Amino acid sequence: MSKSERVNELVQQVGDFYAWIRDYWTDMGRNENGDRSGMLNFGLWEDNTVTMFDAEENLRKLVASCLGALPPGARGLDIGCGIGGAAIRLVQERDVALTCMDLVPAQLEIGRESARKAGVADRIEFRLGSSMDMPFQDGVFDFSYCMESSFHYADKLAFFRENFRVLKPGAVAVVADITCEDNSLVTFRSGNYFLAVEDLRKLMIESGFSVEDVIHIGDRVFTPLQAYVEKFSAGQRDKLHRYWNLVLKNYSTLSAQGKMGYEIFVLCKGNR
Repeated sequence: MSKSERVNELVQQVGDFYAWIRDYWTDMGRNENGDRSGMLNFGLWEDNTVTMFDAEENLRKLVASCLGALPPGARGLDIGCGIGGAAIRLVQERDVALTCMDLVPAQLEIGRESARKAGVADRIEFRLGSSMDMPFQDGVFDFSYCMESSFHYADKLAFFRENFRVLKPGAVAVVADITCEDNSLVTFRSGNYFLAVEDLRKLMIESGFSVEDVIHIGDRVFTPLQAYVEKFSAGQRDKLHRYWNLVLKNYSTLSAQGKMGYEIFVLCKGNR
């Protein structure tokens, strides 16, 4: 299969998946006022976390804090940006400009409209592209982050090499995602390319990055999210609700066995 055929297959696979789950996940990710988070992640569930909105915002804030100090006007890359909620909040908080890249045109359109409504469209560019073959020149970004998207990437070495290539020397890259010590134990494996922590670390180093930090948050992700989804799905018997209950039961079990985690990797291209 050629590179273009592999990308087209991934676009179809990922696009179909998010078309199926997007409304469900965004409806679940509301706060007490009914506002949507604009994110599609599993969240970080601290002891005082009440809503999915809060959990998703907790995760986003932790990822943003891992970027550290950034120069005024820094240009960043959001890899696998989804529907743009994390990017919008980042440019509202910091003096940065972002390029948001995703494989799925529908996600980008939602992101563009959300950025326009938030009044930040002048500082966010949405681009169609593959993480494994990025449409950017070498050394153009001051930082990058990839939040709960890399598990879709079959060729993670290509992703890390591309991420490294498009960053300036000294730039920071943050990758937050699910890890698994044995992917054969995952109930639904289609489109899920989970790797073990050390395997990911080796690929990051092979691509040229130094691994500055690894933050383990799995104990604050899977089990509390499973409980929240079970409550949200109570009384619902359709395929979508059953799917997420089965997925998260599997993930919670593996997490309790020490076979699945959620890590935030802080990487650097050379010296910061």
